[in-house]
Amino acid sequence: MSRSRKLHRLSNPDTSERRAQRMLFRHLRDDTNANRGRMAKRVRELQLLLEMDPVEFEGLIARLMEAMGMKVELTARSRDGGVDVRGIDTDPFRGGNVIVQVKRYRDTVTPSAVRDLYGTLQHDQAATKAVLVTTSKFGPSSHQFVSGKPITLINGAELVGLLKHHGFNEVFAAAQFGADGAEAAGAEAVGEEAAIEVAAEPARLLLHWTGEEEYDIAALVCQGNRALSDDHLVFYNNASTPDGSVRLVTGYGDANACLMVDFDALPAEADRLVVIAAADTENHPDASMAGFAGPALILEAGADQDAAIVHLADGAGTNTAMRLGRFDRDAAGDWDFTPALAGYPGGLRQAVVAYGLEVDDDEPVAAP
Repeated sequence: MSRSRKLHRLSNPDTSERRAQRMLFRHLRDDTNANRGRMAKRVRELQLLLEMDPVEFEGLIARLMEAMGMKVELTARSRDGGVDVRGIDTDPFRGGNVIVQVKRYRDTVTPSAVRDLYGTLQHDQAATKAVLVTTSKFGPSSHQFVSGKPITLINGAELVGLLKHHGFNEVFAAAQFGADGAEAAGAEAVGEEAAIEVAAEPARLLLHWTGEEEYDIAALVCQGNRALSDDHLVFYNNASTPDGSVRLVTGYGDANACLMVDFDALPAEADRLVVIAAADTENHPDASMAGFAGPALILEAGADQDAAIVHLADGAGTNTAMRLGRFDRDAAGDWDFTPALAGYPGGLRQAVVAYGLEVDDDEPVAAP
């Protein structure tokens, strides 16, 4: 079977196959008790981080960075412009010198703290990017400020997820139990510790493929078949939507690419999220999707939930970008995933035009 025929067959699955795929990626709403239980556990997990000694907490962040493949140096306290940890990301494509500031906050981090870190980054001759890590969360204005800047914001829920993802589960062992050693009750725990602001835990959308070729992952936040705006295209030159609901991230060593998606925080008018893979034709003009073999999308909806996986068709040498599928919001507010494969000979640029965004040059765009 040729790749083009395989692509066509998988883009038009039969009814039973489509139903299975949609159910696999369905976001089911939690019932009240289950949601309270998860909320209570997250409050207890963040409480453990808040109770850590400041030096111990900074050391934990440094060990997390090392587990993510970085070379790390803890800075002398109060002597490095508010920088707590310095790291060197050795990734040949996305690496650089990273400065990290950690804030063990209960309340939302103020935008001024984010702006101060950006000022530190601008005056640091060695640093190429900055990361602000907190046990609480960030507001929309902070996400808007860092859009297009080399700054990453990691909230409490994401920090817990990263720590668990990289094997630091022992940090949260006590969160499973109450003071008497018995498993803590959900509603009571939430009531006792509700002072902690718990950020929503975003889903991790991981993209895997085999082979040595490099591909980019992109996402379009849409209303129907039209992107909301230029800023709602997330790709290598725009790593986040203005509100931070969709972000392109690194640090997941077992994935070729990763998107963080907070489905609950997507704009109210958005009812579709389109996922695209693209070859790097800017740096490699002869690149194509031919090496995009054995691709799979994995949805990790939360640290305590089972992952869902769907296998997709191989890419074709006639295309330089490929739509992998889309999430659609139904009338009840749930999100369903549909593998909707399509090839784009004109690359990511052609896919962008197909969803209503304009391009700067006058080159013709081929039909998909």
